[in-house]
Amino acid sequence: MEEARFYAKCIVSKSNANQYADALEQATWPEAMSITWFETHDESQEWDLRAYYEFEPKSDELNKLFTDAGLAPLDIDIIALDENVNWVAESLTALAPIQAGRFFLHGQHDTDKCPTSAIGLEIDANLAFGTGHHGTTKGCLIALDKLLKIGAFHNAIDLGTGTGLLAIAAAKVLKNRVIATDIDPVATKIVRENAVINNVQNLITPITAKGFNHIELRDNAPYDLIIANILAKPLTTMAVEIRKNITDDGSLILSGLLGTQANWVSSYFKAQGFREIDRNIIDDWATLIFRT
Repeated sequence: MEEARFYAKCIVSKSNANQYADALEQATWPEAMSITWFETHDESQEWDLRAYYEFEPKSDELNKLFTDAGLAPLDIDIIALDENVNWVAESLTALAPIQAGRFFLHGQHDTDKCPTSAIGLEIDANLAFGTGHHGTTKGCLIALDKLLKIGAFHNAIDLGTGTGLLAIAAAKVLKNRVIATDIDPVATKIVRENAVINNVQNLITPITAKGFNHIELRDNAPYDLIIANILAKPLTTMAVEIRKNITDDGSLILSGLLGTQANWVSSYFKAQGFREIDRNIIDDWATLIFRT
């Protein structure tokens, strides 16, 4: 795994910290390895936003990301890091654990904080998306918790799994196999590692594939639970394929879309016979729940 060598630091207001962080997170260049933002001190309205990079970013490149997103440019400091420290992991140690329904998401440094009544999910910093500190992942965990309380599932799949967080959460409750797929082989490698950490290695099947384009995925269809935390546009193009691979009494969780895109994405799935039964909005990101 590459290590961060530089970080960009800027001060943002509490009211728009998420928007600035999302602008950095969605960028393909410069591509951040990790992003954190936290209060400069208790009850402050100013937040310290930091993005960690393998290569030295330019402040004007970062400000262009902000202005392209409709945000004001900022004073940005670019700071070189001590090469003997793993700053990707170090940056996430400041992130607090997250409670999402019965799930308690934490890093290794916070294992002892997991309530006895909660289902612990240990996910640490790495190159795959899905540490839970984002509205889409948290929204999916809350949606998953709701569905698992009202029904049992026997054949689940997590599309675009990233770290494997959602597949691991499902496996811990269902106690049966969950397929976790991603187009990125780095992600599926990380899923295997996280499955071991969370003691569900015998329940998680990581597969590198685009959509359902893999013989094992087709052979195991139809699925009674499909989770897809991707992006709005790819989700709309997958509506037909998802319908072909879900049972007639199946459940579907979609995320990776902004609240402003929710009705648009929903319309594609309703056209395939899905019924939207719930949605949540967290930090401007939407999660939709459907039934066939």
